[in-house]
Parts: sequence; structure tokens; C-alpha cells
Amino acid sequence: MSDATEPVDVPPGTDGESGFSAGYTRALRYVLTGEHEIHTVAGVVLRFFLADGGGNGAAGGWRAVSDREFQLAYENSLFDMEAAKRNEIRPNARHVQLTLDALAGTGAYFWSDGYGAAGVMTANGKTPEECGFRVPEAPGQSGRGGGG
Repeated sequence: MSDATEPVDVPPGTDGESGFSAGYTRALRYVLTGEHEIHTVAGVVLRFFLADGGGNGAAGGWRAVSDREFQLAYENSLFDMEAAKRNEIRPNARHVQLTLDALAGTGAYFWSDGYGAAGVMTANGKTPEECGFRVPEAPGQSGRGGGG
């Protein structure tokens, strides 16, 4: 790898274990950029949003966030927050994730923790509202993401 912004192609399988090149595994550290809008080499524009509003998101819209903030919120949504209060680690049975390819570009998706946190990654450079996707009244409870 020449520097942090320009990965160098290295043939796969040279690190002996993972099947990935050493250059590729080093480049994975640079996947999260800290930016709200990411332009990929394929020309896709990824944008990241979290539900903004009251306890269930109903009072607001979507708030633009960085890819890092989005990833952290997504990872937290995978765990049951009620169990966490008891110092237990359990999967979140209320977690919902839906693809939004038709609304927000191929690879776009919505997630909700079923308690009040929700997020959308668009893959067409638009906001969720521009794609016709509004914040659900109670994220995760309808299983439909509130779009429409």
C-alpha cells in the first residue's frame, strides 16, 4: 500500500491464512472514512442517515451522519438493550433490516433496533426523503420501515 488513500493491487492469497492479500487486509482499516457522503470507484454515492426525533423518531426526519457514526449505531442495534442493562449480551430479536434497492439505489438498506433507533444508507446520492422514505412512526415495529 503506497499510502492511506491509494491502495495498491496485490494478488490474493499472499498472507497465507485469510486468502486475502496483505495489502487488502491493511486497506480494510480505511473502509470507514468519517464522512457522510462516500463516492465509490464504481461511481455509486453512499449517504448515511439516522432517525432524528423523539424516543421513537416520530418527531423528526433523517439526520445526516458519518459512516462511522452509522456503523456504530447499526452494530449497537444488533444487541438487546434490555439485556445489556442487566450486563447480558443477547441478540436483539426486535432488530429489523430491509433492502431499499428500488427506492434508494442498489445496496441501500434500512435498519431499526425496534426500540427507537433507525438508520438508512442510500446508494443513489439522495436523502431518504428524496427517495420517498420517511422516518417510521415506531421504527422496527411495523416491519415495513414506514416507507411510502
